[in-house]
Amino acid sequence: MKHNIKRTIGLIVLAALVIAAAILGVRVAGLVELTRIEMNTTPTPVPPTRNVMQVTIDPSAPTPQPVLRSGSQGEEVRQLQERLQQLGYYTSAVDGQFGPGTRNAVIAFQSQHGLAADGIVGEGTKAVLYSDAAQPKPTAPPTQVPTAVPEIAPAWVRSDGMPLLVNRDNPMPQGYQHMELVDMSSYCPGSIVKIKYSGTQAERVAVDALISMLKAAHTQGVTVWQVSAAYRGESYQQQLFDQQVQEYIDNNGLSYANAVSATRKTVLEPGYSEHHTGLAFDITVPGVAFKGTEQAEWLAANCWDYGFIIRYTEDKQEVTGILPEPWHIRYVGVEHSIPMHRQNLCLEEYIAVYGSN
Repeated sequence: MKHNIKRTIGLIVLAALVIAAAILGVRVAGLVELTRIEMNTTPTPVPPTRNVMQVTIDPSAPTPQPVLRSGSQGEEVRQLQERLQQLGYYTSAVDGQFGPGTRNAVIAFQSQHGLAADGIVGEGTKAVLYSDAAQPKPTAPPTQVPTAVPEIAPAWVRSDGMPLLVNRDNPMPQGYQHMELVDMSSYCPGSIVKIKYSGTQAERVAVDALISMLKAAHTQGVTVWQVSAAYRGESYQQQLFDQQVQEYIDNNGLSYANAVSATRKTVLEPGYSEHHTGLAFDITVPGVAFKGTEQAEWLAANCWDYGFIIRYTEDKQEVTGILPEPWHIRYVGVEHSIPMHRQNLCLEEYIAVYGSN
């Protein structure tokens, strides 16, 4: 009897398990079917991508060009000359060579348009030059032209094309004629440079280059400049020479002969001084020894780009015979100052190397 009861209970349990399995199978099958349907109706998600900006380059846009300055050459210099010529600032040959004529034309354009008149064509100058804002060169009022103009070479050039050399072995040429001495006190802007002594004169071409150079220095924050000496006549040079000789005799107890020898290292005798040319300047800072000042450092680094050289340097003392004078600059023109600077040649060496050419 008990055995029959257990068997009946087992059959009931088994039947229940079969029924539960059947129900579960139906549900699993339903879930599988729902998953299949969902996959067919929902697109597969795409992995996120980086947001990359698409840049389209305009093929007609000009390619950025380097700065143009003295010594540059090529097609862009040719285009520069053509543009300056169209505006009336440049009158020389369009040859693709950035020489003194091109630089002077650039300076004139920059001055006319309120730009830094440094003769260097950077992006700022280019932007104005090639825009509608570029103005033609103003027409100068008519001036009376002399009936006879003497044919003389530029004031800084010898007959062989080299800069004029004046030193203890080369006096001023006989019959030398200055081109145009100007009174620096009235000619130079007082906001740019102070002229220590009223009536100081110098060749106009050198003064113009000096003004351009010091304007560039001002734009770079070097603003205190003074000219203590420029052109000197022979009588004044004799006075300075005699004065220095007497100081050596009075203060150092030297004989006359030794005093003269010592004086020649800093003051040249009349007729042999660069100051006779009107192309040399003594640059100072009021109340301060010039050597080691920011002005001295700026001149040494930049004056060559404006046609000037530091005439007497320490490393060339044996060649020049003059003690170092970081304040004494000489105008020779950029066509000479740049190669002199790059090759570390003083004026005597430069003429010795290239004078025959």
